[in-house]
Amino acid sequence: MINDARRAEYWTRFLATRPEFPCGSRLLAQFEAGKITRLCDCGCNSYDLAPGTLSDAAPMAQATGGSGSVFEMAFRTINVPGTLEFVLFADAEGRCTGLEVDFCANSCPVPSELTCEEAPYHVRASETLLSA
Repeated sequence: MINDARRAEYWTRFLATRPEFPCGSRLLAQFEAGKITRLCDCGCNSYDLAPGTLSDAAPMAQATGGSGSVFEMAFRTINVPGTLEFVLFADAEGRCTGLEVDFCANSCPVPSELTCEEAPYHVRASETLLSA
């Protein structure tokens, strides 16, 4: 699957609408306020985002003074056997800086159409994430 801005938006919306993710509306606002600066071309569907200003959209996490992963979620897939993994990143001010989307731990390209088991088998949310 070719990684493009539409795929970035698709996966961002997918993550934002999951019940396991506590601040979907904040993530969507961050995505809309930001600018995609890199679309990975290795076969994953990851992207980097230059966040908008804090006046453009409220942060999705508390300011911590550091940046890194704030949310992870992984699913087993049905129609193409494997796993689909997400890692969401934030900057020191709690703004979205990108989303990693991998298939089988990035050992294979993300297939164009995937059906996931309903419940993820792994979820990790940072204590800094804000609620909706």
